[in-house]
Amino acid sequence: MSDAPSCKCVISFLWTNALVVGGLVFLLFTFIDPADIAVAMMLDVDESVFRIQAYAFSFGFLWLGFSASTFLNCYFSRLKYNMHNTIK
Repeated sequence: MSDAPSCKCVISFLWTNALVVGGLVFLLFTFIDPADIAVAMMLDVDESVFRIQAYAFSFGFLWLGFSASTFLNCYFSRLKYNMHNTIK
């Protein structure tokens, strides 16, 4: 048997992270408008395009961060589990 996770496991892992990050981005941008940030920084950009880019970048960045965190948690817990079981 292989120790590799199944495709179903990986997809559920990514999907649950996407749901959490989607909710977090929704809450974050409820209080912060990226167009206001662009105006405050005196950026010469179209506000509506900048807003969508900020949403997409934030979602992608947070999704990668949350996925990496969850992956490392699973990896180290599996490593600890395997280490304890080989000692016995």
